[in-house]
Amino acid sequence: MQLALYRAERPEVFEDIIGQKHIVKILQNQIRTGTVSQAYLFAGTHGTGKTTTARILAKAVNCLEGEPGTESAEKEGGGTIPCGHCENCEAIREGRFVDVIELDAASNNGVDDLRAIIDMVKYPPSVGRYKVYIIDEVHMLSQAAENAFLKTLEEPPEHAIFILATTDPQKVRQTIRSRCMELNFRRVSEEELAAGMERICAKRGIEVTSDALITIASRADGSVRDALSILEQCMAAGDKKLDRGLVLEYTGAAGEDFYLALTGAVTAGDIGKSLVYIDEIIKRGKDARQILKDWLRHYRDLMIVKYVSKPGRMLGYSEENMGRLKAQADSMDLGSIERAIRLISEYINIGRYSERPRILLETVSVRLADGGAYDAGQSMARGNAGAAGGIGGSLGSAAGSSRGSLLRNADRASQAHGTGRNDNNTSRAAAAAGSGAHAAGENSAGRQISAGGADPANTAAAEYDEPIESIAAAPREVPGDPADMWFKITDAISAGDRSFVSQLGRNASGSEYENGELIITVRPQKMRTANDRLGDISRAAKAIYGPDVFVTLREGEPEQAKRAAAVTQAQQEETARIIDEDVNVNDVVSDIQNLFGIKPEVTN
Repeated sequence: MQLALYRAERPEVFEDIIGQKHIVKILQNQIRTGTVSQAYLFAGTHGTGKTTTARILAKAVNCLEGEPGTESAEKEGGGTIPCGHCENCEAIREGRFVDVIELDAASNNGVDDLRAIIDMVKYPPSVGRYKVYIIDEVHMLSQAAENAFLKTLEEPPEHAIFILATTDPQKVRQTIRSRCMELNFRRVSEEELAAGMERICAKRGIEVTSDALITIASRADGSVRDALSILEQCMAAGDKKLDRGLVLEYTGAAGEDFYLALTGAVTAGDIGKSLVYIDEIIKRGKDARQILKDWLRHYRDLMIVKYVSKPGRMLGYSEENMGRLKAQADSMDLGSIERAIRLISEYINIGRYSERPRILLETVSVRLADGGAYDAGQSMARGNAGAAGGIGGSLGSAAGSSRGSLLRNADRASQAHGTGRNDNNTSRAAAAAGSGAHAAGENSAGRQISAGGADPANTAAAEYDEPIESIAAAPREVPGDPADMWFKITDAISAGDRSFVSQLGRNASGSEYENGELIITVRPQKMRTANDRLGDISRAAKAIYGPDVFVTLREGEPEQAKRAAAVTQAQQEETARIIDEDVNVNDVVSDIQNLFGIKPEVTN
């Protein structure tokens, strides 16, 4: 079986490590001076070289070509051991060196797994100078395992070195972190990734363009392993030359032409054309979730091009595409770019749990096109191809509406010119949205007629989510206490969907509000529900507090849950105290009875 590219090209010495010069410098200096630490914590995102560096360090302290702290630690031509080719280095590379023990804490996180290491660590190494224990994903150890590990980590034998690796250092207990030298692995820059992949391609006789390498590097997002996996996928097709177009084709991404055209359509407010573009790209086998992510990156690129004088090195586009991107950026204002970034980000978050991401992609394009039409001051009249009715859309009954319809009704109420129904639910929706709409009657058939005389059939057929930015100027609530903000958002949504309170309202709370960002803390078992309802929550927040407010979900225990738990604990402690007092009283009575020879009366 052929090894995966990221395994076959794994660095064997310090000099081959990509993008972590600060860490290589520290470790090499410790090898030269013989001051290797007893424990390390390697922290950083996936694919940045934590386990690889740990293995190289294990080779260095056991290398047969030199010894740490001596002149032999220096290699000819610069650098330090390991040599990478001695017997011990080869054994460590092949995973058969008995004095290097690796443990995956993601699947071996119990106290028994750690106890086996604790029992073995006291024995000296069998072959090398040091026993090296590499524990990956250490943040997933159970609390009991961490407690059992603390003493050994604090005072290990002189022949033992512990290297802990984690992608989430915040979850590692401070008592463990304080016992280690913590080294933070950075995301590798696109230039360094491209240079590393270029060396690999040259060694393997593969011709590749710089545009293709930059495209792969940008999609890897700083992860060397991800970059090499994408490169291997492209190499597997056997093409004589890899260019940007082939990379996009093999990775399921759409080309830059598509995003330029789609963005141009939504900026012009042409909903029909944007939906046609999406249909064509989906029929070509592209993934809707990936399109959302790449579209978000396209708007980021527009922002960079708009304000950076020489963006070529940051983006890696050809001169032709850079010129087209610059022209599109110049035709847009910062507000429309920012709104697009926020809205697409929301739908990417929702799309993680959606079974139909194409619908989300189409919905976000419609909302962006609507927003673009309002910003440009264009007419809202639309034809049959993807048409929507006038801005004075009907206000349906909240009781018969689908989830989130209350917020849509509130948005429309704020734009209406004397239309709508004057029932309790719509009044509450309009109040929550800060709407100043006035109620009007209904005709005998139950169909609403707008003040402008718009055709009710067309209005009903054209119902859609109005963008929050389109709400007419009206008094809004001032953001303040996050808990109070969440209460008002919950009240607004539950007016049209009574299940929202029991479903999510009582299982979440507002925890922070700063710079327009409202952070909602949600109980872990309700995070999926919260992500499904994020669109409703965001619309309510914008309707109540204005379009500059956006919502972020965070997993945790809401404040009210903590207070309830505290009350429950206090009640349990009080019950225990009362029981203890009763037991003590019974003991005193028993002693008195025994002293005076009193026999208690037994009643039937």
